[in-house]
Amino acid sequence: MSEKKIEYPRMWGFRIIGEDKEKMREAVKDCIPNQDIKVEDNNQRGKYFSQKFEAYVTSEEERNEFFKRLQGHKDIKFVL
Repeated sequence: MSEKKIEYPRMWGFRIIGEDKEKMREAVKDCIPNQDIKVEDNNQRGKYFSQKFEAYVTSEEERNEFFKRLQGHKDIKFVL
């Protein structure tokens, strides 16, 4: 079975989880500069909020770098 190849550039969906919606929005701006990203509230479970957004990525390396930056940000608990 062959592995499906992802074509770049493209829009890539991310989902983030954290405790403060506004700080999470700011974290996205910090981690993915120079893009006008619309972060949408998704749901809330207890004290955690889920938000989703799409970012323009030009390569797998860039997509992985955005993921790593988001994952390392103090205001984001999880990245999916």
